[in-house]
This record gives sequence, C-alpha cells and structure tokens, in this order.
Amino acid sequence: MTLLTFPDLAFAAFAVFVAAAARRLTGFGFALLAAPLLSLTMLPQHLVIIILLLQVVLGVPAVSEFRGQIDWSTLRQLAFGGVLTAPLGAWLLAHTDPQVLLFVLGLVVIFASMILGFAPNLLRVQPSRASNMACGMVAGALSSSVGMPGPPVAIYFLGQPDMAADRRRAMLIITFSALACVSLAIAIPQGQVSGELFMLSAILLPPVLIGGQVGEKLHSYVNPKLGQRISLSLVILSGVTCLFRAF
Repeated sequence: MTLLTFPDLAFAAFAVFVAAAARRLTGFGFALLAAPLLSLTMLPQHLVIIILLLQVVLGVPAVSEFRGQIDWSTLRQLAFGGVLTAPLGAWLLAHTDPQVLLFVLGLVVIFASMILGFAPNLLRVQPSRASNMACGMVAGALSSSVGMPGPPVAIYFLGQPDMAADRRRAMLIITFSALACVSLAIAIPQGQVSGELFMLSAILLPPVLIGGQVGEKLHSYVNPKLGQRISLSLVILSGVTCLFRAF
C-alpha cells in the first residue's frame, strides 16, 4: 500500500470527521458511514483495519466518560461472542475479492440502515446471556470482515425500548470499541496491520477527534430522532455509492 494522494487523504479526513460526528450524535454510524466513503479512496482490506484502529483509540476515553452507564456483564458476553467469530471474519477479509467485499459492504449498510430508520422496533429483544453472545458473534464476524459491527449491535439495543437513551448511546459506543479490540487482536498476528496503516490511522485521528467534539455539541442541541434520521440518510447514500463501486 502507498500513502494516499493529498486529495484522497483530504477526502478520507472529511469522511472520518463526518462519521465521528454521527457516532457521538447517535451512538452508532462511525463504521457504517466511514467504510463506504473510505472505499472511494482505498481497498476494503485497508479501510477495515483503519476503522478498527480508530475505533480502539476512541474507546479509551469513552470508557472513562461512560463508565457509570456501562453494563459490564452484557459487554463481556458481547465481546466473548465476538471472540468466537472474529477469526472467521479475518479469514474472509484476507481471502475474499475486494469487489465482493464492496458489494457485501453496500448491502449490509443499506439493509441495516433501512431497518434502523423505518422499523427500529421490528425486533423486540429480551436481553439474556444467550442473546448477548449471539449478537456478539454476528457483530464479531462483521467487524473483522468489513469493519462494521454496528448493524446487529444497533438493532439489538434499539430493540430494547426500556433502555434509557443515554445508556443505549454509551453501550453502543463502548461495544463497538470492544469488538474492534477483539478484531484487531486477530488481525495483527495474521499480518493484516501494516506500519503504513498505523501511520494513516494516526493522520486521520485529529479529524476524528474534532468530529467527535462537533457531534457531542450537536447532541446537546439536536433532537435525537432528527439526528438519527440525518445520520441514516448519509449512511444509505454512502451504501448505494459502495454498491456502484462494486461493479
């Protein structure tokens, strides 16, 4: 991999800035939005690792910020489920044609966005150890293969209407970072994480942090449902773009 040209790097910075703002605004959307947009400038195998690295870094301050709202038992069960299937996702990432990954990426983004946007309560969930682990297993495979644990986790938590909105946002943010840690732990020994990808992630970190601050400010002023609709509209558009890129 060679480092991106300046125009591509500028676009990538803009993409992660918008994605980070969406993440802080709604609790989800970072990978859903960043992955299709980054696919315009780099291979799926590279963007997946960059998203995982950024998610891990973002999770460090988030643990301190949201520690009072984290259900650690649920988080452990979700992470354990992810551990079981992350190797499968990493294998798919290494052995699947980039165009196929782009197509799958686009389909997952659009399908998840439509469920979250138009029928968020389609799946009513009764939380249990088994359901937590099942969600983690699906999310772990998606995290390692296309960098997006978000769809099953977001649908799972949105399917629990009794959960307070602030706690749901906190659990979404922390769960994504935890699953990213699991996926990276699998990807690094397989040689999928290069020094250049580390460097590019470091370059993209400042716009991510700034985007997060903007999203947090917006969270104080924007109606949560409106913010979610805006984020999902951007996600659907990026997913359609990804599908076109696959052909």
